[in-house]
Amino acid sequence: MRLVILDNYDLASEWAAKYICNRIIQFKPSQSRYFTLGLPTGSTPLGCYQKLIEYHKRGDLSFKYVKTFNMDEYVGRSC
Repeated sequence: MRLVILDNYDLASEWAAKYICNRIIQFKPSQSRYFTLGLPTGSTPLGCYQKLIEYHKRGDLSFKYVKTFNMDEYVGRSC
């Protein structure tokens, strides 16, 4: 695991979005090889998601062969 410390939320969001974008591109997803992406819920990752949307709208990133699932913090928690 890597710890990356940045000066603010916007820089951290952009770093995370670029990391995800690069991982998807390097993976080279295709119809027979989907990239799986876990998406945390809540408001913390919204800046990252906004950047990913930007990259997609610019044509820098495609989600055509990307499967996602939401990572709900309550799953597996016992009462």
